[in-house]
Amino acid sequence: MRLLYRFDVRGLARRAAALRPRRSIGTVTLPEDETAGRERLRDLASLLCELGSDLLRAAERSSEVDRTLHDIATRYGTRARCFVVPTGLFVRVGGGPDGRGGELDFAPVEGPDLRLDQVESLQALVTRMRAEEVPFDEVRRTLRENRERPDRFSPAATVFGYVLLTVGLGTMRHATVPAIAGYATLGAGVGLLRLFGDRLPAARTALPVVAAILVTAAALRWAGPLLHENPAVLYIPPLIAFLPGAALTLGAIELATGAALSGISRLAGAVTVLLLLSLGILVGSELLRPHPSGGKAAEPLGAWAPWVGVLLLGFGFLLYFSAPPRVTGWLLGALLVERLVQSTASELAGATFGAFAAGAVLPPMASWIEKRSRTPDQVVFLPCFWLLVPGAVGLTSVSEIIVEKDTDGGLNSLIGMVITVAAIALGVLVGAGLQRRPRLLLGEPAPSTPEPGPAGDGLPGAEPSREGAGG
Repeated sequence: MRLLYRFDVRGLARRAAALRPRRSIGTVTLPEDETAGRERLRDLASLLCELGSDLLRAAERSSEVDRTLHDIATRYGTRARCFVVPTGLFVRVGGGPDGRGGELDFAPVEGPDLRLDQVESLQALVTRMRAEEVPFDEVRRTLRENRERPDRFSPAATVFGYVLLTVGLGTMRHATVPAIAGYATLGAGVGLLRLFGDRLPAARTALPVVAAILVTAAALRWAGPLLHENPAVLYIPPLIAFLPGAALTLGAIELATGAALSGISRLAGAVTVLLLLSLGILVGSELLRPHPSGGKAAEPLGAWAPWVGVLLLGFGFLLYFSAPPRVTGWLLGALLVERLVQSTASELAGATFGAFAAGAVLPPMASWIEKRSRTPDQVVFLPCFWLLVPGAVGLTSVSEIIVEKDTDGGLNSLIGMVITVAAIALGVLVGAGLQRRPRLLLGEPAPSTPEPGPAGDGLPGAEPSREGAGG
C-alpha cells in the first residue's frame, strides 16, 4: 500500500510538472552584437521609429508597439528602450542594460489610419523581422510601398462598402424597411463626402462636423414625411466611420495596464470626436425643424434582422477598408461569434456582462484565426471593436445632453457607455492574459531548472528552441 501511494504521488508530481507554465517555451536568448557601430545604431533607431509609427497608425496598443520594437531590436543584436504614445514615439537603441548610451531617435505619427490590407502587410513584415535580420533598406522599401499601396477596390465599391456599414449598424439598432432606406441614402451621401474629404487633408478636421450637420438636416427634413420615422433614429449609423469606439476601448485598456499617458491621450481624442459630432448634430437641428410624420410608423423586422446587420457590417468592412478577399470567411465568422457571445451573455446576466464576455473571447479567437489563416489579429480586432459600438452609445448620450436637453437620459446613457467600455476593456485584458506569447531576450541565460529529463520531452529542464521566434 505504501509503494502504491508513493507511485501515485510521483505520477501526480510528473503530471503537474508537465502542466505548469514553462517560461522556456517561446523564449529565445540571442547574443548581443558587440561590433555594432554608431552608424548602424542610428539607422536601427530611425528604422524602429518608422516601423513604430506605422504600427500606431494600425491602431496597435502602445504597450504592444513597445514589445514589438524590443523584440525586433533583440533580433538585430541590440537593446531598445521606447517611449510610446499615440501621437509619436522615442526609441533608444544600444547602450548598456542601465539604459545609458546608445542612439536616440523620434518619429511623429502622421497620416490617416491604415487600411486592413495595409495592416496585414505590416504585420507580415513584423513577423518576418522577429524571425530574421531583414536588411534595413528592404524594410524601408516595404514600409514605403505599403503606405503608397492603392485602394484594393474602386471608389464606387468603397462608397458601396460605406453604405453596407451604415445599413449594418442601423439594422442592428433599429430595423424597419423605411429606416433601412434612410440608412442607405444617408450612408451613400457620407461615403461620397469622405471619399472627397480623404483627398483633401486640410478638410479632415472639419469633416465630422460637416457630415453631422448634413446628416441631421436631411434626417429632420425628410425622415418624418417620407419615411415616417423618428429623425433621431437616423443620426448615428451614417456617421459610423467617425465613431471612436475602438479609441475609447483601447484608451481604457491602456489606462488599465498602466499606460496612463497613452490612455488619456486616446480617450481625450475620442471625446473630442464625440463633441465635434454632437456639435454638428446641434447645428443641424438648429437649421431645420423636424417635419411631422403624416403616416403610421412601419413595423420592425424580425429577430433575424440584427444578424443580417452583422453580415452587412462585415461585408462593408471588407469593401470600405480594402481587406484581402481571403479573410472574408474568417472575418464574418468572428463577427458572428462576437455577436452570439454578447447576446447570450447579455440574456444571462445583463448587458455589462455581455460586453465583458465579448471582450474576453476576442483575443483568443483572433489568435486562433491568425494561426490557422495567417490573418493578423488586428484585422479581426478592429471590426469586432466596431461591432460592440461603444462609440455609437457615446454619441447618442452626448447628443441627448447637448441637442435634446435630456440631461437625465443623456447622463444615464453616458454612464452606461463608460461601464460598457470598461467591461469590454476588462474582458480584452482577461482574454489576452490567457495567451502565452513568445519573447526574445538579449544577453541573458536561457531559463532552466536542474530537474532531470530527456531532451525535448517538454519538461522545464529542456533547452528553448529557436523555432517560432518570430512570434
